[in-house]
Parts: sequence; structure tokens; C-alpha cells
Amino acid sequence: MSPDVRRPIDRLLLFFALMLMVVGMVWIYSASAIKASQNNAAATAFLVRQMIGGFIGLSLMLALSQVDLTDLREHPRPLQILYCVSILGLLAVFAFPPVNHAHRWVRIFGQSIQPSELFKPLAVLIASWWMVKHREAWGQRQDAIPKLVTLMGILIIPLGLILKEPDFGTTFLIVFVTMLVVFLGGAPRWIFAIAVPVLGAVGAAFVVTSPYRLARVTSFLNPEADPLGKGHQTLQSLVAVGNGGLLGVGLGAGRQKLFFLPEAHTDFIYAVIGEEAGLVGSVLVLVLFLAVLIRGYRIARRVRDAFLRLCAMGFTLLLVVQALMNMSVVLSLAPNKGIPLPFISYGSSSLIASLASLGLLLSISKETGE
Repeated sequence: MSPDVRRPIDRLLLFFALMLMVVGMVWIYSASAIKASQNNAAATAFLVRQMIGGFIGLSLMLALSQVDLTDLREHPRPLQILYCVSILGLLAVFAFPPVNHAHRWVRIFGQSIQPSELFKPLAVLIASWWMVKHREAWGQRQDAIPKLVTLMGILIIPLGLILKEPDFGTTFLIVFVTMLVVFLGGAPRWIFAIAVPVLGAVGAAFVVTSPYRLARVTSFLNPEADPLGKGHQTLQSLVAVGNGGLLGVGLGAGRQKLFFLPEAHTDFIYAVIGEEAGLVGSVLVLVLFLAVLIRGYRIARRVRDAFLRLCAMGFTLLLVVQALMNMSVVLSLAPNKGIPLPFISYGSSSLIASLASLGLLLSISKETGE
């Protein structure tokens, strides 16, 4: 294959992602129809909003799949512009009334936009560009520390605003994935021997000093202690998964979504899938995400350009790590972090951000191999 010829997009990756999106549409309707009717809206109200978000996201995905990311290496101006726009968006959320005691959304033309969701793929691009741009510094301690501190300074402003909303889960996800990008980008290993304990201590301090976050951790460790309060969501999620058994109770026949399980159509939609599709359906969703991981790794391994390789791994990890975090919360393997399930949970911003990451990954998949 000649250097100026690009491959077709990775159709298998696109298929797996669209399958996850279809699963999401089906179970958003199943999980939200009763809630919509209770609010005197059509049973399809949440589904229609998600489909509008899906249409916007698919359009963005198609546009981004045609972008040549190699231009960013020498001309990072678009990253600078997007970074400034993100800061403005993250500041703008505080001008709007809080929802569930959190400032996370901006209202534009009657639609809610969550800037923190849209910052996720941008954080991967910034970290990947920085690591490749300064790769000559990673072999020298005196050069590596200032470069990593500068990267930290670039990201700390938007991360601080996201934490202020408050949204500890999204902050944790971005920090974790960014650290993986920095690790894969060639940063000295000793850096992580220092950074991981420090970040762990900072994270623990945020939990201990916040009654809300501390209650989430204590309810995770012992949800039975407050079954009608802080432990309610965790226990009801486990009940839903347990009710599903091997094959589930059938699509639409789940009982926990009938106002027993809070946020059934958003962060805890995986529990509804577990109840209605059983262990088989739950495992199939997990397999689809593992398939995304495998295709993303294959793209990263094949591409020659170091920047594109790092971006491919970053976008793949962003999607898969977020999915594993959500599933861990639903299965009571981790404290509740308010993290949506990519492609599946209700929320236009989350769906658009996931499809944007997919579009950029598809663009990289068109690059020639060795």
C-alpha cells in the first residue's frame, strides 16, 4: 500500500459500537417509559431525546472520521481553541441553576449540554500531543519533570472546574486515562512511583473531607447499614441483577425500574439489562466492549505514527475504562461515581462524546500500517 493511500475505516469497530448504541436505545425506552409517563410525557420522550443526541453524535462521528489528525502535530491551534472553548463551557455551568445539587449542564436552545463529557476526548488529544511533542525529554530527569508539571498545569484548570461542579467520577476518569496515556507515551516509570501515591492521598483527602463522598464510600462498604438511604441504590441494583438469573425476565418485564432503582435509565441502566436480559445479556454487552478494546488495540499496533498510536490507545481506553467503571458500580465492585455507560446510558452529551471518540478512532484506523 503506497504511503498516500489510506485504508477504509475499521468496519468491525464501527459495528460493535453501533450495536452498543442500539442496545442503549432499546433499554433506554424500557427503563424510562414508566418514568416519562409519570411526568405526563409520552412513553418515548427519553428515547426521542436520546435519538436526537444520537443523530448529532453520528453526524459528528462521520465528520471526525474524515479528519487527518497528523496535522495537529505541527499545527496544534485547533487544540488550543477547543481548550479555551472547554474552559468557557466549564465556567458557564455555574451560571445555570444546579440539578441534583450539581452544576454540570449548560442550557442552549432548550437542550442541556454537559461540557465535562465533551472535555474527555479533548484531554486525550492534549496529553497525546504533549507526550509526542516532548518525547526527547522523557529520557532525562531534569527535562521530564518540568514537561510533566507543565502538562499537569494545562489540565488542572479544567479538571478543577469539573471537580468544583462537583463531579468527582469524571475527574477521576480523566486523570486515570490521562495517566495511562502519559505512561504509554514513554514517561519515566519512576514518575508513577511518586505520582500514584500522591494522587491516591489527594483523592482520599477529597473523600474524607466531603460528607457526601464519604457517605458513598461507607455505603459501598456496608450498604445494608442504610438500606433505605445511602445504600438503597446499591442494594436495588444487586436485586435487579439477581432477579435476571441466566436469561433474564424478558425485555420490558423488569420490576426494579418501577421506581425501586433510582437512575435506572442513566448510570444504572446496566442493572436493568442484567434483570431483563440476564447473565447472557450482561456478558454480551461486556463482550462488545472487549471487542472495542481489541479493535482499538489493533489500530494502535498497526499505525506507524507515534501521535496517532497514542491517540488510538487513549480513545480506546477512555471508552473501555469508563464502561468498566460503570459496570463495577452496578455490580457493587466500586463506590458510586456517577459515570454513564458509553453508548448505552441516557444522556446526549455522553453519547455525543463517545461517538466523537469513536469518530477520531475510525479516522486513525484509515492510516496505513507498516
